[in-house]
Amino acid sequence: MIKEYKRVTYADNCMGCFACEVACKQEHNLPVGPRWIRVFPDIRETGGKWRFTYLVTECHRAATPPCRAACPAELNIWRYVQLAAIGRFEEALKVIRETTPFAGVLGYVCTRPCEASCERGNVDTPVAIRSIKAFLADYELKAGRKKARAVRKTKKDKVAIVGAGPAGLSCAYDLIRKGYPVTVFEGSSKAGGLMRWAIPDFRLPRNIVDNEISYIEELGVEIKTNTPVKALDDLFKQGYKAIYLATGCPINLKLGIPNEDAEGIVYVLDFLKRVSSGTDVKLGGKRVAVIGGGSAAIDAARVAKRQGAKEVHLVCLECTDLTSKDRMPAQDYEIHEAEKEGVVIHPCLGPKRFLVKDGKVAGFETIVCTSVREEDGTFLPKYGGPAGAIEADAVIVAIGQAGDKEAFKEIDKDRTVKVDGFSFKTSREGVFAGGDVVSGPSDIVGAIAAGKEAAISIVHYLRGEDIREDRIINFRLVNGAPLAKSTKQGLVAALDDKLALSEARRCLNCGTCVEGLDNGKQPACASACPAHAIYYHDMWELTPKKVMYKL
Repeated sequence: MIKEYKRVTYADNCMGCFACEVACKQEHNLPVGPRWIRVFPDIRETGGKWRFTYLVTECHRAATPPCRAACPAELNIWRYVQLAAIGRFEEALKVIRETTPFAGVLGYVCTRPCEASCERGNVDTPVAIRSIKAFLADYELKAGRKKARAVRKTKKDKVAIVGAGPAGLSCAYDLIRKGYPVTVFEGSSKAGGLMRWAIPDFRLPRNIVDNEISYIEELGVEIKTNTPVKALDDLFKQGYKAIYLATGCPINLKLGIPNEDAEGIVYVLDFLKRVSSGTDVKLGGKRVAVIGGGSAAIDAARVAKRQGAKEVHLVCLECTDLTSKDRMPAQDYEIHEAEKEGVVIHPCLGPKRFLVKDGKVAGFETIVCTSVREEDGTFLPKYGGPAGAIEADAVIVAIGQAGDKEAFKEIDKDRTVKVDGFSFKTSREGVFAGGDVVSGPSDIVGAIAAGKEAAISIVHYLRGEDIREDRIINFRLVNGAPLAKSTKQGLVAALDDKLALSEARRCLNCGTCVEGLDNGKQPACASACPAHAIYYHDMWELTPKKVMYKL
């Protein structure tokens, strides 16, 4: 994980010389009057005595930018936004690719934890960080991307990755740049996983996915499609020294209620994949019901509308009160867009029994759901009395997905792989796992982050180093992602050059002064202080240490 720096001041040491203010103004070429750091005299009573001291103001440029601290993939958001603000779009993309190849994917479908933490939101609205990424990816496609230069493979140890979704490809991307030969095995006809098959193209354009996967391949990653792996032993026999299991959650969960095998009932992943592959799902003029309250359910409902469904009804256990612990798991803007497109949402209802007529589904009986989760967040629905029937000619079940326990013995009975939370290493030597197959269904940025963490561990493992040393457990990547805080903004804004520039210029430049700390460069205020009253420390340190520099 990234180091999160914060400035600490010792008022007892401050002499009121204002050297920090002068250094700040000179460093940042500020005009007469305002400066980013201010020192004020302060008189307060302590123990019956009046005491004279100085107070140093807080400065949002003197800590790790909150947007970057909130990003699971640890993107250098401040840096690429600043480059976009001055029109250096190619360089901005290069900064993103220092961390991930998926600028466009994240630009279109990231859940935006960065925007929820953006300081600009305390002024008016957050900077549209995700839309800026989407603009940069679209800009490259229009301008034409130069073919990436293949990375020289300097290491002998081969790594196999099972699954070409966001976690697997992210891991492959980091490993190839370290010089390791990497082969990705994918059972489907095309790479991309849920990015290609489960997210509708009106949300994530396929040319964006194709461009970013091509970039990974051009670097030297070998992707073998239509090549399912049946046993990890086979890969070890082929000479691979480490394996990363990133198969995601390809199995649809079933309701387990009467008549679930009736004709006309489909499951969300099967439905979305058929649409993505161009298959006619024949919904024209039909009344469609979707069961589920997550993002996949919302996507299925919106796709059904686009496939010509006469009516689309979404039934879910959760409520539409987005402040409640029982709120729908889907993002608020997704819910808003679905309703705007004509999807009718029936909250706080659960299916009890499917209704069948002439062997085909005709709808389902419902029951009132009085509570979905316990106070600690545990999923434990409680039900009341019957609530009538929902009529439907077709039903899409979207209540969740799980790992395929029949595919690998490493996937246990609860359909996930158990790993060491520090290193993503499984109980089997040389085998690592991450993404949805570990955390359960999560978001794409979480899967990308998991792939990056696993790549670090694999490198340490192949070098014979301690893979847990200096690592911090990231519970988000092991236990699944919490719901992102709402930013009250809609889908990706279509930005042109002028809009992208103006939006990027709204950034408050948080963290300007801590960018060089990893390389030992101290901010001007700390350097100028003769009394060492100002210092910076990594917030992950259990005991803050005073950082001393040579003056």
